[in-house]
Amino acid sequence: MRKRTRRSGRRNNYHLLIAAGALVFSLAFFPRHAFGLVDERTPLQNRLALKGAEYVGSEDCEACHEKEAREFKLSTHSRISLPDQKGPSHGCEMCHGPGSLHVDAGGGRGVHIVNPKKDPSTCFNCHLDKKAEFRLPYHHPVLEGKMSCSDCHSAHGMEIRPWSSTTLDDTNEACLKCHEAQRGPFVWEHEAMREGCTICHKVHGSIHDKMLIVRDNNLCLRCHTQSNFQHVGKSYHEDRLIRGSCFSGGGVGEGCHTAVHGSNFHNRLTH
Repeated sequence: MRKRTRRSGRRNNYHLLIAAGALVFSLAFFPRHAFGLVDERTPLQNRLALKGAEYVGSEDCEACHEKEAREFKLSTHSRISLPDQKGPSHGCEMCHGPGSLHVDAGGGRGVHIVNPKKDPSTCFNCHLDKKAEFRLPYHHPVLEGKMSCSDCHSAHGMEIRPWSSTTLDDTNEACLKCHEAQRGPFVWEHEAMREGCTICHKVHGSIHDKMLIVRDNNLCLRCHTQSNFQHVGKSYHEDRLIRGSCFSGGGVGEGCHTAVHGSNFHNRLTH
């Protein structure tokens, strides 16, 4: 019986190895659009669509796009340049492609020009780390084409720090455009919200559900620790921490704090 069990175990492991190899092969050699993701060959397609176009410089763009040009001069992107090179290394055309055909056609939305809003691959040419994060199990559906980088980011926008002398914008404003339920104000707030959503969430992608930085009560204990631990606040938590999670949906088990963004009903952040 033991020999049969060992043989069956080896056979199962062999089958798992074959399945894993087939998956790696399919991901490596089949086009990404077959899996419902954006085809990474799109930048090449854009270049073919702009075949024959030449770089004209940002000055020609400013004639029509005055607002974008004014904002762009104050943005981080505007400082990306390679002085010894010409063309795509700086200015509007480093993201939108050579603009001569677009200018000759008198402009027009999407006419002989690259629109990064419709193709995140343009952003991924530089932001390789974010491209990798979008491939993690829990992520915003950018690769699936359901949203774009520009839904959260303004590529032309000024370099500003929220809640500083340069702006009164909330640190969470980009997230709260979609996640209205977390906006508040709440009678009992969770002070972590003042620090920003990124205190708890990896906003591009994560290996944890709800795009959390870490799972279970490990997330809460990053802030809620004190010298007389296992006390948290004024309450003894040893018998509660073993449940696995301080809040609902945090991983293993269901916790007590069901309104982690803020509550209108209880100072312990419950509904």
